[in-house]
Amino acid sequence: MNQRQRQTMDELLRKGHEALEREDFAEAEAMGRRSLMIDGSSWEARSILASSMIEQARYEEAVPLLEQILEVQPEDVVSLADLGLCLYEMCLFEEAESVLSRALEVDGADPHACYWMALCVERRGYYDLAEEYFQQSHEIEPETCPLPFRLPAGEFERVVEQAIEEIPERIRAHLKNLTIVVDDLPRREDLVEYDPPLDPCLYGLYVGVPLPERSVTSPPRLPDTIYIYQRNLERFCPDEATLLEEIRTTLLHEIGHYVGFDEDDLAERGWA
Repeated sequence: MNQRQRQTMDELLRKGHEALEREDFAEAEAMGRRSLMIDGSSWEARSILASSMIEQARYEEAVPLLEQILEVQPEDVVSLADLGLCLYEMCLFEEAESVLSRALEVDGADPHACYWMALCVERRGYYDLAEEYFQQSHEIEPETCPLPFRLPAGEFERVVEQAIEEIPERIRAHLKNLTIVVDDLPRREDLVEYDPPLDPCLYGLYVGVPLPERSVTSPPRLPDTIYIYQRNLERFCPDEATLLEEIRTTLLHEIGHYVGFDEDDLAERGWA
């Protein structure tokens, strides 16, 4: 690489990092791609490109970039944590936990590796261990790794009932034909029914046949179900008031799917 190419490369990498900081992920992606056209071996360009992909939820595209970085720098804890994140979001939970274990062997105090490891062990039912990882990540980076807001036993169901009561009557009437189930976390088999898989951190899920897709000749069926995922909601809600509002919005969102609304319809109604 000659001096002029080196200067251009440095400028592109600088712009890529700045774009990530201001959350212009399309620009960061463009800078990463242009950098790789100059130097196809650049791990820094791959890192910028992978980060932009992750922020755009394009996890499958980020994985090979991160794996290429780790071939050169096998102890790059940032890339290991990011790879664990991607695999988790792709519902490859065992693979994610294996990668995150490698990250924590390199740096046991990396907050992002701790946080995503908490999600992995939580899915296996190791709730006490998950809380330890959440606590560790929060102590290091309290702003980006908040502690889950946990309610005492039985209190979450009370908040769900309160959220139901706050739904307008004309919409709440649909719940007569729906079963509401509170689960800790979504089942993998429900997530991977979709392509790409659903987000493992989703708050709720409607399972059934939407009203517009039914026929008068359809056989009788059991009530469709709305699942509410307690631990996902608790993880992202700092207090009970926020939790109540998120449960209410989640119920509206899933009722919307039941009556046949698409995501644009739901967004227009503020149910997204």
